[in-house]
Formats: sequence, structure tokens, C-alpha cells
Amino acid sequence: SARDLCRACSELAHGVADQFSQSRNHKMGSGASTAGFCAAAKVMSQEEMNALVGAFDADSRAKLQKALGGSAGPAPAKGKVLIVATSASKMGDHETGAWSEEICGPYFTFADAGFEVTVCSIGGGDIPIDAGSLSDSFKTENDKRMIEQDCKPLKGTPKLADQDPTSFDICFFAGGHGTCVDFPTDAVGDFVSKASAAEKVVAAVCHGPMCLVNAKGKDGEPLVKGKTVSVFSDLEEGQVSLTDKVPFLVEAKLKELGATVEVADPWTAKAVRDGKLVTGQNPQSSVSAAKLALEAFGA
Repeated sequence: SARDLCRACSELAHGVADQFSQSRNHKMGSGASTAGFCAAAKVMSQEEMNALVGAFDADSRAKLQKALGGSAGPAPAKGKVLIVATSASKMGDHETGAWSEEICGPYFTFADAGFEVTVCSIGGGDIPIDAGSLSDSFKTENDKRMIEQDCKPLKGTPKLADQDPTSFDICFFAGGHGTCVDFPTDAVGDFVSKASAAEKVVAAVCHGPMCLVNAKGKDGEPLVKGKTVSVFSDLEEGQVSLTDKVPFLVEAKLKELGATVEVADPWTAKAVRDGKLVTGQNPQSSVSAAKLALEAFGA
């Protein structure tokens, strides 16, 4: 009810009230207080209340539910997303793992959009994070937000083999050089093939498109054949001095499989959608790829 909503929001920090004010800026000033919130809540229709709560980000919705003491459940998820990460902490003698932003950026993009997000990894357990991705030069606001949550979504993850690709609307494969070890396999290729055959959105960023190497279309041809994609470029691989460490250059490999590869200047965002296949070039493309995945789903 309006009374419950008013009471709950009065118990929240001003951040949630501010979010409310911004969402209804046409009726209330940008400096609206919690008292103003309550006054407006009393005249809201049920539809307006539902829209308001649905507009809150994931953190604010959780606070609202807690303040209500369970009297109002969370808004139903708009869909289900699976984020897949590597379990490899080494590529030969090179210390690596998953690139943090390539998990965290998409994770919060999907969660904030109202989707139920599951994070899994190839081998299960805690996801190894490339230390370089959390250096001062590369750590993002999304990484910091995940750290504030004690990285719980990245710990004790289930195995990819235990997931059903048809039970998710979006399957998003995060990158990091660890994927060069455990993504280009028959098992991963089969998972992607099944997701694609079921008309699910398949998305990948940076080295994440390693998951596409062994994936097949319904015709038995490489899934990427005739598709337009973007991947970590051969030039970028050379700039990080790992050309001789990777099993193959992913840009060259996808071209070999029949894909049209589009890349932007190194370290600039580039994401491409071809039907329900979405790919991004590098860490800077993580959120852009996630947003295109939502677009491909129709969210």
C-alpha cells in the first residue's frame, strides 16, 4: 500500500528517496525530500507504485524489501541470465584468469535491469581473477561495486556442465586470457550450440568469443560462419605481448571459421549484434555488449 511504501522509504537512506525524486522529476523537484515522497506515494496508483519500484536498481530494491519487512516481495525477474567465466588461473606459465570488468560490468547491467543473474564457471568454485584487471589502471566502478559485495557472486560458483542452456534467456561468456585454456572445447561449444538452437541470446566479450570456436549452427557449420562479430583484436594481443602465449589469435580464428570480424581502435568500445549473437571487442566493451544482449532479448 501507499502507507507501507511511505514507511519503508522513510526508513531508507536518502539515496533511495533521491532515486524516487529523479524518477518522478516531472511531478516533484529534484531536491524532493522523503516527506515529499510520502505525499506523492499517497496519491499513486498501483501501476505507478509497481513502475516506481521496478525502476530502482538492485541494491535499492533489496533495501526496500528489507525495510518493508517482507510485506512486499521483489519485482518478478524480467528474465534469466547466465554469465560464464573461466576457471583457468594460468595459460601455460602466464598467470591469468577472468578479467574482472568483463564479469562485473555485465553482471550489474543485467541485475539493475531486473534480471535474475547466475554466475557459473567451467570448473565451478571461486573464479580466478586476473590481478591486472584490478590494478589502479583498470579497476572500474563495477569492480568496486562487486568488491563492496565481498565478491559473493564470484565465489563458490556452479559448474557450466550442471547448467541447462535452454533455461536461460541470455548466456553471456566473459573474457580474460584464462578462457584461452578452457573455452575452446567441445563441451563449451556444445553448450553454445544448444543455446543458439533454442533461440537464446548468446553473448561474449573480449576473449569470451573463444566459446564460439567449436560451436555449430543447426546446419552443422560453424556458428559464426556468415555472422558479423567483434573480438579482442590481433593488434591488441600484440600490444599486451601475448601473441606467442595464446593457443591461437581469436580474431584470425573466427575469420578462418567464416565470420566477418569488425574491430575498432585498440582499447575503445566496440560491440556488435547479429541477430541473437552479440560480441564485444575488449574490456571497454563489456557493458555495451551486455546492453546489446538485452536489446537482442527484447528487454
